[in-house]
Amino acid sequence: MNTTLDYRLLFSLMSGKVSMAINRRLNENFKKANVPISAEQWNVLLTITLREVATQQQICEDTSFSKTTITRLVNQLEEMKILERYRSRVDWRSNYLRITKNGLVVRDQAQYVASKTLKDLLRGLTQEEFNSAQRGLNLVMDNLKRQTHVAPPEEVSELMKYFRLRKKSKW
Repeated sequence: MNTTLDYRLLFSLMSGKVSMAINRRLNENFKKANVPISAEQWNVLLTITLREVATQQQICEDTSFSKTTITRLVNQLEEMKILERYRSRVDWRSNYLRITKNGLVVRDQAQYVASKTLKDLLRGLTQEEFNSAQRGLNLVMDNLKRQTHVAPPEEVSELMKYFRLRKKSKW
């Protein structure tokens, strides 16, 4: 296994640079296609679509957005008549969210634009490269869900030495 790290790529992933760039492109494409939602709102709609109905907590878990962000997005989508909330009959503390009829139209438009955008962004990747990247990212997510060990100081100092050597060589 090749253990050489590309720190530029790692930093881009860690800082969210890749996801921010994808969201920016998706927002541009939604605007061009007159789809009245943002990439973040699309993420919420997609989550609810996959579940059919969802609580705000489930959306937080599925999207990794904060509770505050989900509340803001859900309020916006509700004002736009794209989502509706209803109380659970079992647990009065829980609100469920579902997509309205108007929301289904917006969701379908957004899904078409998002699919075209993703195809465009993945252009040039072979099926094997795509599958490998998907497996790798799934593994990273699984590792994030599990508690990992904290590196001992000597391991951290070895990594820092490696990083300094790579930095001097201009990568």
